[in-house]
Amino acid sequence: MNERKGFLLSLILALGVLTFLIFSPFIGYLLGSLILGFVLYPLQKRLRVKTSPRISAGILIVLTMLLIVLPLFFVGTAVIDDAVRLSEDIDDIGFIDVTSFEDFIEQHTGVDVDILETVDQAVRGFAGLLLGNISLIVTVAVEAALGITLMLFVLYYLLKDGEEFVQWLKATTPMPREIQDDLYRRVNKNTWAVIKGHVFVAILQGVVAGIGLAVAGVPNYFFWTFIMILLAFIPIIGTIIVWLPASAYLFLVGEPFWGTFLFLYGLLVVSFTDNIFRPIVVERGADLHPAVILIGVLGGVYIFGATGLFIGPIVIGVFKSTLTVFRNHYKEL
Repeated sequence: MNERKGFLLSLILALGVLTFLIFSPFIGYLLGSLILGFVLYPLQKRLRVKTSPRISAGILIVLTMLLIVLPLFFVGTAVIDDAVRLSEDIDDIGFIDVTSFEDFIEQHTGVDVDILETVDQAVRGFAGLLLGNISLIVTVAVEAALGITLMLFVLYYLLKDGEEFVQWLKATTPMPREIQDDLYRRVNKNTWAVIKGHVFVAILQGVVAGIGLAVAGVPNYFFWTFIMILLAFIPIIGTIIVWLPASAYLFLVGEPFWGTFLFLYGLLVVSFTDNIFRPIVVERGADLHPAVILIGVLGGVYIFGATGLFIGPIVIGVFKSTLTVFRNHYKEL
């Protein structure tokens, strides 16, 4: 490597680090715009045949706001409202007689537990995390509004100029075109597999379980549906952590019919949602191992916050595609 190449590479590295530092405060929103752009691109491709790329991208941005952003805002408001009511009304569950359950646990385990006190502390603690203090709420709301505005702005240009950006990447990447085509094909396949097989199925499973809670008359079902959607992203654990205790709760408050209904509904409908839909929507050979998905979910949330639920598994799926292409074309590089 001569001095001029070394200088140019050092300059690229330094500017790359500075660019990353500039992008890093909004990295979650930027990656979110990439994912939305990826999902909406087939619609953009169809719409721009009948109109200009600028107009079709604008239409999709409006639809994104109407079908995703605004519903998420109202659902988030309902979840927080449910959390507030749950925190305020927790003292009212004292009429439930759980003494027999506590005696049973102590008799067989030797552990003296106070179920109501444990539930009270857990709910109040979680509600406190959701609510926090007013200054923190305002700060988070302002940052979220700024981030979502940036995400929609970037999404518009990804939809409008996305093909030109991909062509620029292919022209800039120092690899043969056939290897790049294989890489993009595998990334496309694995990304769709993660979105359909994990994101879509998790949201569907949480919503289906939430419908069961609402029909059975479980209070604060918006809040618990939100919790079940989050839990549905975690393999093995899933929504049973919520709907099974909810079924027991209905028995305790004198609603055996609805308690039985919720138990059977969770066992027969919710538990099989994953087994029914995942094989349909995931392409053969494109799925990720549940352990990898778990790491992707937890690590994604740790790094990117709430959007990491979606971003983490997708990033790992893209990494898997890249490793596969490297393995298959190693001798050609």
